Amino acid sequence: MKIHKKKRLLRKVVWLLCLTVLFSGWLFSAKTWAETFYVSDTTLEAIFRSGPAISNHIIAALPIGTRVTVIKVENGWAEVSLPDGRTGWTIERYLSDRPPWRFTAERRAKEKKQLESQISEIESSSRELKEANERLEKQLGALGKELEVTRQEYDALKKGAANYLGLQEAHEKLASELPELKAKLAEAQKVHDKLQSSANMRWFLYGAGTIVLGWILGLAMGSRRKRRSLEIHR
Repeated sequence: MKIHKKKRLLRKVVWLLCLTVLFSGWLFSAKTWAETFYVSDTTLEAIFRSGPAISNHIIAALPIGTRVTVIKVENGWAEVSLPDGRTGWTIERYLSDRPPWRFTAERRAKEKKQLESQISEIESSSRELKEANERLEKQLGALGKELEVTRQEYDALKKGAANYLGLQEAHEKLASELPELKAKLAEAQKVHDKLQSSANMRWFLYGAGTIVLGWILGLAMGSRRKRRSLEIHR
């Protein structure tokens, strides 16, 4: 019985050791990465398959520089996911943890071209801004001159307005005094008319008196001549 139990225990230990070895091998052969890799320039393109064997269905051909996320590696195959979310398998040696040199050089050249274009646009914008600034300075100078002319005109108008206010005040004063002046003028006109009438009467009387006096003198002179004539005839 004891020997039988020992054999059974030994078989269990061996079985556990086998499971441990198999599990360890599986861990080493199928480790999980979840890291970013790129299709290297050691191949023209990496075949993207549905499983870790060349007999599996081809999903796509990944060009050099394609960025992928490695999920796990198993027997020389890498399970990866693409940026669009698709998952599949490709040969591990076609992947690199750095972008391919050609891909990097092309990207750098493209970035350089973009930077040069941006610099050119900035320089062009700078020239345009400089020209616009010069135009604005000229316009500002012209506006300054116009402002000075406007200020002078305003001062003249202000002075004229002060004179106008003075004239308006004098006019209002005269307008308020005008009825009284008109009344005085009417009174003076009446007095003048009376004086004129009196003067006319005096002149009339003077004329009439002169005529009467002349008539009397004429009569006297005629009477005197008659007397002389009578005396001579005697």
